[in-house]
Formats: sequence, C-alpha cells, structure tokens
Amino acid sequence: MLINRRTFNVKRGHTDEVVALLKAAVEQSGNTRAFRIYTPETGSFEIVAVELEYESLEEYERLWAEWNATPEAAAFGEEKWYDLTEGGYTSELWWLAE
Repeated sequence: MLINRRTFNVKRGHTDEVVALLKAAVEQSGNTRAFRIYTPETGSFEIVAVELEYESLEEYERLWAEWNATPEAAAFGEEKWYDLTEGGYTSELWWLAE
C-alpha cells in the first residue's frame, strides 16, 4: 500500500477552515480510499497534514490526474485555498511495510 502524506502551511487562525475545505475536496473527488487529516497537538503549529492511501503508484497517478482535470480542482485553489494557506507544501510517498 502506498501512502501520500501532504503537509500544508496554514495562515494563522485558519486551521478549521482548511480542514473543512480538505474534507469537502475529498468528498467531491469521490475518493473511497482511507484518508486522514491531522492537526498538531504539540510541535509546529499552523500546519495541517493529510494522508491518502493507494494500492499502487499507478492508482495514485491516475486518481490525481483525474482530480486535477476537474472544474472542482480548479475551483478548490482559486476560491479559497490560496487565501488560507501560505508558502508551499510537502508531498511524500511512503510504502507501507507489511
């Protein structure tokens, strides 16, 4: 199993809005795979991390290509995302050791 972990820098005071927006985007995408959204209890604050599961690298590439080709994906960034986040993000791919 492949895990995609993405960590975003959130503008101060907007964590709840970012979490709500991410939940809505995953729902719109039709992603039926497990996903998790994390907010910090300790450590660095003003960040949100998301983990999404995929069976293979091919599935990961296909699903992201499909999502990026939708009007919802374009609206996601243009409508709110860039107002709530700042300074890029990280995207890591991890194989689950089973």
